[in-house]
Amino acid sequence: MGFGTILGAATTGAAVASKVIEGQAQRAQSKALKQAASTQRELAERHAAAVVDTAMENARRETRNAQQELAHARTDAAASNTAREGSTAMREVDLATRLQDRINNQAEAALQQANAERTQATLDSRNLRLQSANARRQAAGTAASALGSLFSGTAKLLS
Repeated sequence: MGFGTILGAATTGAAVASKVIEGQAQRAQSKALKQAASTQRELAERHAAAVVDTAMENARRETRNAQQELAHARTDAAASNTAREGSTAMREVDLATRLQDRINNQAEAALQQANAERTQATLDSRNLRLQSANARRQAAGTAASALGSLFSGTAKLLS
């Protein structure tokens, strides 16, 4: 076996080894990206659920506060003798409507925020999964390249 043959075999071995290592790194990257996508999606879903829970709790609290405010308005109206004039009912309805509208608007804004966060998390997760799929394809290409290097090197050695 001549020096050229040994040098050719070593060169082929080094080329194949580097391709194998590159393929392993790409497969590891693919797995890491896939795991990151799952983790990110799960965290975003938890956060969105917390936003919804907070919004519902705030709505309940605001409803209790509105009831107290209406009770104070009724007390003030009774104390000022406006109950006899008939305008108290209209003021009470107006106040109740304003308070309920405010509660509904706040809850709606929180639900929209949670929905937007879920949508963004879905998009981010898809992007990470696409990156993972690309890394898997690159790993497959690298494996094919390693086989090509091996066959090419073997052919050179045999000729």
